[in-house]
Amino acid sequence: MDFGLNETQELIRSSAAEYLSDRSPSDFVRAMAADEQGYTDDFWREIGELGWLGLIVPEEHSGSGMDMSDMAVLLGEWGTALAPGPLVESAVVSASAISEFGSDVQKQDWLTSIATGEMVAVPSLVGMDGSTDPSAMGVRASETSNGWVISGTSRFVPYGNSADLVLMPAETDAGMTVFAVPVKSAEGTVNVNRVKMASGAPACDIDMNEVVVPTATVVGEVGGGADVVDHMMLYGAAARATQMVGAGSAVTDRTIEYVKERRQFGRPIGAFQVIQHYMADMATKVKSAKHLADRSAWALSADVDGVMASRIVSQAKWSANTLMHDIVWKAHQSHGAIGFTWEHDLHLYTRRVLSWRADFGDSDSHIENLGRTL
Repeated sequence: MDFGLNETQELIRSSAAEYLSDRSPSDFVRAMAADEQGYTDDFWREIGELGWLGLIVPEEHSGSGMDMSDMAVLLGEWGTALAPGPLVESAVVSASAISEFGSDVQKQDWLTSIATGEMVAVPSLVGMDGSTDPSAMGVRASETSNGWVISGTSRFVPYGNSADLVLMPAETDAGMTVFAVPVKSAEGTVNVNRVKMASGAPACDIDMNEVVVPTATVVGEVGGGADVVDHMMLYGAAARATQMVGAGSAVTDRTIEYVKERRQFGRPIGAFQVIQHYMADMATKVKSAKHLADRSAWALSADVDGVMASRIVSQAKWSANTLMHDIVWKAHQSHGAIGFTWEHDLHLYTRRVLSWRADFGDSDSHIENLGRTL
């Protein structure tokens, strides 16, 4: 299957590479890793103006109406640059879920705001035990005459301290239901506690006590939250796999350049056969993982059967988890001591890749899903 870029996709790739090279250098990445919000409002506004936040949002809601194959081109460059901000969480996972399951009013209000950068929406997909098992979510919602009352703790919510909406699964008498909780303006007690993450990106535990939300915040059907969660996990895994491949590609390119320049025993270390084997192995793994990541984006764009799409996405995420992990460690072995210093940029990629492995399903969960869907 040929996943070569068409003219529009090449334009997305080249413009993203140029913009992010200028706007998101390593100094900016480092600064944002230490920043409370994790990105700047100006940066988010700019990428909204570029149309990137609305790539897969329908045109009638201020988006471009493109598909995941188009978005994957941007995500690859996003991973290469380690660009900060909730692009995956807001413009992919949340936007696609609202587009698929939201009411007409929700689409008009929320999708338009997400596409323009006026609103950040993020998913809550980690249970109390740290897993992505929906049954382990520690949130409960009860219906009242005034809407719904939500209590519990939602863990490791990405960018939860700056999000306007959190798509939050909660147990109800009718079964799991997803609510779009406006954490900044919710009626009730909401405590947002930032959690230190290896990647540097902010994540938060959100504690809620009798938070009242209207019925209009239900995304999809009451009791139909499992389908919404599955959708968010699917799109998130495909997006994160593509982002990881972008990071792995950058690490490979930088390592190849390094071994050409670093000299030992009177010659470049790239002249030694073991290093050559490392470089060949890294390049092969990037190409293999990229093919599977591109295929996962295609599966979501081509409306492939749900079971088959789930299998394809799990292949991609497992591959990215495993192969990009191998790549960053071979890069460290090739760089030697300098690769472990704080001043060198390699650790920025290593921390992201190791952290991203757990996002939207770790390797074990995707292997289990592959077994179920065979």
